[in-house]
Amino acid sequence: MPETTHRANIWIFSNNCEGYYDDSDWDMSKILQRRKYYFKENESNRSYVKQGDSVILRTYGYGFWGSCQIDSDWISDPDGKTKYEVETGWFNIKNVKRWKTTLPFEIIKADLSNQNHRLRIARATEEDKRKIELGLNIYIKLGYGSTDGEFFILENGVEEAVKKNLTQLDLKLAEDEIQQQCTLGIGAGRTDLICRDKDGNFVVLELKAVNSSDYVVGQILRYMGFIREHWGTAQKKEVRGIILTPGYDEQLRLAAKEAGIKVLRLSVS
Repeated sequence: MPETTHRANIWIFSNNCEGYYDDSDWDMSKILQRRKYYFKENESNRSYVKQGDSVILRTYGYGFWGSCQIDSDWISDPDGKTKYEVETGWFNIKNVKRWKTTLPFEIIKADLSNQNHRLRIARATEEDKRKIELGLNIYIKLGYGSTDGEFFILENGVEEAVKKNLTQLDLKLAEDEIQQQCTLGIGAGRTDLICRDKDGNFVVLELKAVNSSDYVVGQILRYMGFIREHWGTAQKKEVRGIILTPGYDEQLRLAAKEAGIKVLRLSVS
Protein backbone atom coordinates (compact mmCIF):
# COMPACT_ATOMS: atom_id res chain seq x y z
CA MET A 1 0.00 0.00 0.00
CA PRO A 2 1.27 3.54 -0.77
CA GLU A 3 2.47 5.53 2.22
CA THR A 4 -0.13 8.02 3.50
CA THR A 5 1.01 11.64 3.42
CA HIS A 6 0.36 13.51 6.66
CA ARG A 7 -1.72 16.65 6.20
CA ALA A 8 -0.06 19.39 8.25
CA ASN A 9 -2.10 20.72 11.16
CA ILE A 10 -1.84 24.02 13.01
CA TRP A 11 -1.38 24.17 16.77
CA ILE A 12 -1.08 26.81 19.46
CA PHE A 13 1.60 25.90 22.01
CA SER A 14 1.27 27.84 25.27
CA ASN A 15 3.91 28.12 27.96
CA ASN A 16 4.85 30.38 30.85
CA CYS A 17 7.33 33.21 30.27
CA GLU A 18 11.05 32.55 29.91
CA GLY A 19 12.69 31.90 33.27
CA TYR A 20 9.47 30.71 34.94
CA TYR A 21 10.76 27.13 35.24
CA ASP A 22 14.35 28.19 35.93
CA ASP A 23 16.75 26.04 33.87
CA SER A 24 14.52 22.99 33.46
CA ASP A 25 13.42 21.26 30.25
CA TRP A 26 10.01 22.98 30.54
CA ASP A 27 11.36 26.52 30.44
CA MET A 28 10.89 28.48 27.21
CA SER A 29 14.49 29.68 27.22
CA LYS A 30 15.73 26.09 27.32
CA ILE A 31 13.22 25.06 24.64
CA LEU A 32 14.44 27.78 22.28
CA GLN A 33 18.08 27.03 23.01
CA ARG A 34 17.77 23.29 22.38
CA ARG A 35 14.98 23.46 19.78
CA LYS A 36 13.13 20.78 21.76
CA TYR A 37 9.58 21.60 22.88
CA TYR A 38 9.08 19.62 26.09
CA PHE A 39 5.73 18.20 27.28
CA LYS A 40 4.19 15.61 29.53
CA GLU A 41 3.42 12.53 27.49
CA ASN A 42 -0.22 12.62 28.63
CA GLU A 43 -0.71 16.28 27.61
CA SER A 44 -4.03 16.84 25.83
CA ASN A 45 -3.68 16.68 22.01
CA ARG A 46 0.00 15.66 22.25
CA SER A 47 -0.55 12.40 20.36
CA TYR A 48 -2.06 14.25 17.38
CA VAL A 49 0.96 16.48 16.76
CA LYS A 50 3.14 15.24 13.89
CA GLN A 51 6.28 16.21 12.03
CA GLY A 52 5.55 18.97 9.54
CA ASP A 53 2.81 20.63 11.60
CA SER A 54 2.88 24.40 12.14
CA VAL A 55 2.86 26.01 15.58
CA ILE A 56 1.89 29.48 16.83
CA LEU A 57 3.74 30.28 20.05
CA ARG A 58 1.98 31.90 22.99
CA THR A 59 2.90 32.97 26.52
CA TYR A 60 0.26 32.62 29.24
CA GLY A 61 -0.90 36.01 30.49
CA TYR A 62 0.60 37.89 27.55
CA GLY A 63 -0.11 36.69 24.05
CA PHE A 64 1.15 35.36 20.73
CA TRP A 65 4.79 36.08 20.01
CA GLY A 66 6.13 33.74 17.32
CA SER A 67 5.90 30.57 15.28
CA CYS A 68 7.80 27.40 14.47
CA GLN A 69 7.47 24.05 12.70
CA ILE A 70 7.48 20.56 14.17
CA ASP A 71 10.64 18.80 12.98
CA SER A 72 10.05 15.31 14.40
CA ASP A 73 7.39 13.03 15.71
CA TRP A 74 7.22 12.55 19.48
CA ILE A 75 10.48 11.56 21.18
CA SER A 76 10.17 10.06 24.66
CA ASP A 77 12.62 11.21 27.32
CA PRO A 78 14.12 8.06 28.88
CA ASP A 79 14.97 10.05 32.01
CA GLY A 80 11.71 11.92 32.25
CA LYS A 81 10.13 9.66 34.85
CA THR A 82 13.19 9.92 37.06
CA LYS A 83 13.45 13.71 36.74
CA TYR A 84 9.79 14.67 36.91
CA GLU A 85 7.90 11.59 38.22
CA VAL A 86 5.87 11.55 35.02
CA GLU A 87 6.45 10.31 31.48
CA THR A 88 7.77 13.15 29.32
CA GLY A 89 9.35 13.87 25.97
CA TRP A 90 9.63 16.47 23.25
CA PHE A 91 9.12 17.48 19.66
CA ASN A 92 12.10 18.81 17.78
CA ILE A 93 11.24 22.21 16.34
CA LYS A 94 12.72 24.32 13.51
CA ASN A 95 12.14 27.59 11.68
CA VAL A 96 11.55 29.40 14.96
CA LYS A 97 10.45 32.98 14.31
CA ARG A 98 10.20 35.46 17.15
CA TRP A 99 7.93 38.35 16.15
CA LYS A 100 8.98 41.94 16.80
CA THR A 101 6.06 42.36 19.16
CA THR A 102 3.54 40.28 21.09
CA LEU A 103 -0.14 40.29 20.13
CA PRO A 104 -2.12 40.46 23.42
CA PHE A 105 -4.22 37.34 23.82
CA GLU A 106 -7.33 39.17 25.08
CA ILE A 107 -7.60 41.16 21.86
CA ILE A 108 -7.98 38.11 19.64
CA LYS A 109 -9.23 35.43 22.06
CA ALA A 110 -12.95 35.80 21.33
CA ASP A 111 -12.36 35.32 17.61
CA LEU A 112 -10.49 32.02 17.88
CA SER A 113 -12.19 28.71 17.18
CA ASN A 114 -10.73 27.08 20.32
CA GLN A 115 -11.85 28.90 23.47
CA ASN A 116 -9.93 26.73 25.95
CA HIS A 117 -7.14 29.16 26.82
CA ARG A 118 -5.57 26.83 29.41
CA LEU A 119 -4.50 24.11 26.99
CA ARG A 120 -0.77 23.81 26.41
CA ILE A 121 -1.47 22.24 23.02
CA ALA A 122 -4.56 23.71 21.37
CA ARG A 123 -5.81 22.82 17.92
CA ALA A 124 -6.08 25.81 15.58
CA THR A 125 -7.27 26.42 12.03
CA GLU A 126 -6.05 28.32 8.98
CA GLU A 127 -8.69 30.93 9.80
CA ASP A 128 -7.30 31.28 13.34
CA LYS A 129 -3.82 31.75 11.90
CA ARG A 130 -5.10 34.37 9.47
CA LYS A 131 -6.89 36.30 12.21
CA ILE A 132 -3.84 36.26 14.47
CA GLU A 133 -1.61 37.52 11.66
CA LEU A 134 -4.14 40.21 10.71
CA GLY A 135 -4.57 41.24 14.33
CA LEU A 136 -0.81 41.51 14.72
CA ASN A 137 -0.50 43.67 11.61
CA ILE A 138 -3.26 46.02 12.79
CA TYR A 139 -1.70 46.21 16.25
CA ILE A 140 1.70 47.17 14.81
CA LYS A 141 0.36 49.61 12.21
CA LEU A 142 -1.59 51.47 14.87
CA GLY A 143 1.69 52.02 16.63
CA TYR A 144 1.16 49.90 19.73
CA GLY A 145 3.98 47.40 19.54
CA SER A 146 5.09 47.17 23.16
CA THR A 147 6.60 43.82 24.07
CA ASP A 148 6.35 44.20 27.85
CA GLY A 149 2.83 42.84 28.17
CA GLU A 150 1.24 46.26 28.70
CA PHE A 151 -1.53 46.65 26.18
CA PHE A 152 -4.08 49.05 27.67
CA ILE A 153 -2.78 51.80 25.37
CA LEU A 154 -4.25 49.91 22.45
CA GLU A 155 -7.58 51.57 23.33
CA ASN A 156 -6.24 54.62 21.49
CA GLY A 157 -5.76 52.43 18.43
CA VAL A 158 -9.22 50.92 18.78
CA GLU A 159 -10.62 54.45 18.93
CA GLU A 160 -9.04 55.38 15.61
CA ALA A 161 -10.28 52.18 13.99
CA VAL A 162 -13.85 52.73 15.27
CA LYS A 163 -13.85 56.33 14.05
CA LYS A 164 -13.30 55.07 10.51
CA ASN A 165 -16.23 52.66 10.79
CA LEU A 166 -18.91 54.76 12.51
CA THR A 167 -21.17 54.42 9.46
CA GLN A 168 -21.65 50.75 10.41
CA LEU A 169 -23.39 52.04 13.55
CA ASP A 170 -25.26 54.80 11.66
CA LEU A 171 -23.36 57.37 13.70
CA LYS A 172 -21.11 60.37 13.14
CA LEU A 173 -18.81 62.20 15.51
CA ALA A 174 -20.33 65.02 17.55
CA GLU A 175 -18.97 68.54 17.20
CA ASP A 176 -15.32 69.15 18.13
CA GLU A 177 -16.37 71.57 20.87
CA ILE A 178 -18.40 68.85 22.58
CA GLN A 179 -15.57 66.31 22.24
CA GLN A 180 -13.13 68.75 23.85
CA GLN A 181 -15.41 69.77 26.70
CA CYS A 182 -16.20 66.17 27.53
CA THR A 183 -12.49 65.41 27.71
CA LEU A 184 -11.92 68.28 30.12
CA GLY A 185 -15.13 67.92 32.13
CA ILE A 186 -14.31 68.25 35.84
CA GLY A 187 -15.25 65.10 37.75
CA ALA A 188 -16.55 63.31 34.69
CA GLY A 189 -13.35 61.73 33.45
CA ARG A 190 -12.44 61.29 29.82
CA THR A 191 -15.01 59.84 27.43
CA ASP A 192 -13.89 57.83 24.41
CA LEU A 193 -16.16 59.00 21.58
CA ILE A 194 -19.25 61.24 21.60
CA CYS A 195 -21.41 60.68 18.55
CA ARG A 196 -24.72 61.77 17.04
CA ASP A 197 -27.26 59.44 15.46
CA LYS A 198 -29.36 60.32 12.39
CA ASP A 199 -31.83 62.23 14.60
CA GLY A 200 -29.11 64.26 16.29
CA ASN A 201 -29.36 62.36 19.58
CA PHE A 202 -26.18 61.80 21.57
CA VAL A 203 -24.49 58.38 21.67
CA VAL A 204 -21.56 57.75 24.02
CA LEU A 205 -19.15 55.04 22.83
CA GLU A 206 -16.99 53.44 25.50
CA LEU A 207 -14.17 51.40 23.93
CA LYS A 208 -12.28 48.63 25.67
CA ALA A 209 -9.28 46.75 24.28
CA VAL A 210 -9.69 43.83 26.68
CA ASN A 211 -12.57 41.82 28.13
CA SER A 212 -14.76 43.94 30.39
CA SER A 213 -17.00 43.59 33.42
CA ASP A 214 -19.80 45.62 35.00
CA TYR A 215 -17.61 48.48 36.28
CA VAL A 216 -17.79 49.84 32.70
CA VAL A 217 -21.53 50.47 33.12
CA GLY A 218 -20.93 52.95 35.94
CA GLN A 219 -18.24 54.62 33.86
CA ILE A 220 -20.39 55.14 30.77
CA LEU A 221 -23.42 56.23 32.85
CA ARG A 222 -21.26 58.96 34.37
CA TYR A 223 -20.35 60.22 30.90
CA MET A 224 -23.98 60.02 29.76
CA GLY A 225 -25.09 62.03 32.79
CA PHE A 226 -22.52 64.74 32.05
CA ILE A 227 -23.66 65.03 28.43
CA ARG A 228 -27.35 65.03 29.32
CA GLU A 229 -26.79 67.77 31.90
CA HIS A 230 -24.71 70.00 29.61
CA TRP A 231 -26.32 69.51 26.17
CA GLY A 232 -28.97 66.81 25.99
CA THR A 233 -31.67 68.48 28.07
CA ALA A 234 -31.14 71.94 26.57
CA GLN A 235 -31.22 70.58 23.01
CA LYS A 236 -34.08 68.17 23.80
CA LYS A 237 -31.98 65.25 22.60
CA GLU A 238 -31.79 61.73 23.99
CA VAL A 239 -28.54 60.30 25.35
CA ARG A 240 -27.69 56.63 25.02
CA GLY A 241 -24.60 54.52 25.42
CA ILE A 242 -22.80 51.71 23.61
CA ILE A 243 -19.93 49.65 25.00
CA LEU A 244 -17.57 48.08 22.44
CA THR A 245 -15.32 45.36 23.82
CA PRO A 246 -13.62 42.14 22.60
CA GLY A 247 -15.51 40.16 25.25
CA TYR A 248 -17.56 40.52 28.41
CA ASP A 249 -18.84 38.52 31.35
CA GLU A 250 -22.34 37.84 32.67
CA GLN A 251 -22.07 40.69 35.18
CA LEU A 252 -21.62 43.23 32.39
CA ARG A 253 -24.40 41.74 30.29
CA LEU A 254 -26.92 41.95 33.13
CA ALA A 255 -25.88 45.42 34.30
CA ALA A 256 -25.89 46.87 30.78
CA LYS A 257 -29.27 45.35 29.98
CA GLU A 258 -30.82 46.86 33.10
CA ALA A 259 -29.26 50.26 32.35
CA GLY A 260 -30.44 50.20 28.75
CA ILE A 261 -26.91 50.24 27.35
CA LYS A 262 -26.04 48.24 24.25
CA VAL A 263 -22.92 46.02 24.32
CA LEU A 264 -21.21 45.22 21.01
CA ARG A 265 -18.28 42.87 20.57
CA LEU A 266 -15.20 44.13 18.74
CA SER A 267 -13.70 41.55 16.43
CA VAL A 268 -10.94 41.23 13.87
CA SER A 269 -12.30 40.15 10.49
